[in-house]
Amino acid sequence: MRAAVITVGCAGLLAAAVLVPAPEAALPLLMAACIGCPMLAIYEFASALSHLRRATTGLHDRRAIDDLRRELRRLPETRHPLGL
Repeated sequence: MRAAVITVGCAGLLAAAVLVPAPEAALPLLMAACIGCPMLAIYEFASALSHLRRATTGLHDRRAIDDLRRELRRLPETRHPLGL
C-alpha cells in the first residue's frame, strides 16, 4: 500500500512539474526523485515480503506438526465442564 501511495504521489508531482512551468534546472532532480522513490519503496516492499515468507515457513514444517500432535496425544482426556 505504501509503495502504491508513493508511486501515485510521485507521478502527480512529476505531472505538476511538467504541466506548470517549473524551472528547467529542477526537472532533472524531480525526475530522479520521482523515479527513485518508487523504486526504493518497491525494494523495501520486496524485502519485507520475503521476510514474512521466511517467518511463516515454520508453519509448514512436517516435523513440528508431528511433535505437536505427539504432545497433544499425551494430554489426558477430561470431561467437558458443561457435560457436553
